[in-house]
Amino acid sequence: MKKISRFLKSFFFISIWLMISSYFIDFWNTFHWEYIYLNLNSIFDKDLWLILKRNLYGIDIGYWLEEALKFISYEIPKESFKYLPIYYFLKCIWIKK
Repeated sequence: MKKISRFLKSFFFISIWLMISSYFIDFWNTFHWEYIYLNLNSIFDKDLWLILKRNLYGIDIGYWLEEALKFISYEIPKESFKYLPIYYFLKCIWIKK
């Protein structure tokens, strides 16, 4: 009976949390685009990256750094916000001494 209760608590928390976090993802998309990405993207519009590409035999370092910046500043915080509360909640429910 205790396991069924834990399972139901887990199920309802995960369901509700994923609905709430999906609602906040729209705000995160707007915030990231306006205040983070557009401010940092101007670094990659410089001629320096074209010169480096020419000197490195066509390897476009600017493109890969820009993609890494998008991943680090957008995907990691978004997924952390979504899944870390679930992890800690499940850990508190299922691992009790």
